[in-house]
Amino acid sequence: MIAAENVYPRPGRLSWHEAAALPLAGLTAWRALFSRARVQPGETVLVIGIGGGVATFAMHLAKAAGCKVVVTSSSDEKLAKAAALGADVGVNYATAGDEWAAAVKEANGGGVDVVIDSVGSTWAGSVDSCAPGGRVVVFGGTGGAKVEMMVRPMTLGQVSLLGTTMGSPMEFGQLLAAVEAQSWVPVIDSVRPLADAAAAHEREEAGLHFGKLVLECA
Repeated sequence: MIAAENVYPRPGRLSWHEAAALPLAGLTAWRALFSRARVQPGETVLVIGIGGGVATFAMHLAKAAGCKVVVTSSSDEKLAKAAALGADVGVNYATAGDEWAAAVKEANGGGVDVVIDSVGSTWAGSVDSCAPGGRVVVFGGTGGAKVEMMVRPMTLGQVSLLGTTMGSPMEFGQLLAAVEAQSWVPVIDSVRPLADAAAAHEREEAGLHFGKLVLECA
């Protein structure tokens, strides 16, 4: 049994597969952008590691909020897909190496206002990517559980480091209302039968996916 207060109507313009992809990743992106970073129209948002579920939602939501969106990836193919979906600037961090934060600033014409970072090991570069007064919103640690960084770039740049995770029922309601009013749809990498769950996990762990992997019961 599921409590009635935990059940929400499916956004009418989304398919069942698109709606299934929405809740966790979409809510995480919503809270990071609007509850924590408090993004404003006209700001520039950097999304680290485009291709993951939260990253693709963050890109869509930031664009819908009137922001410029910069994305990073180690894959030119993923950068091209992000550009086709509306990303304004793409930076290949594999090509840029340790200077990826400088590459972001050069490609963007300056520092960014907000960074959405789920990697963890990239915190130092995320801070370095910011314009004065920037906000770095962090969650997860796909790049590792520990990070070492210099203090001065944060203090001299007046940069805020904001932790977040998931969201509240109120925030989920806000996300659903935004989805109904906007035109983008969740990015789905593939839809697979539940029996193929292991293969889906392998694809995700290998970093081959772009968007959400959806499993369905027969």
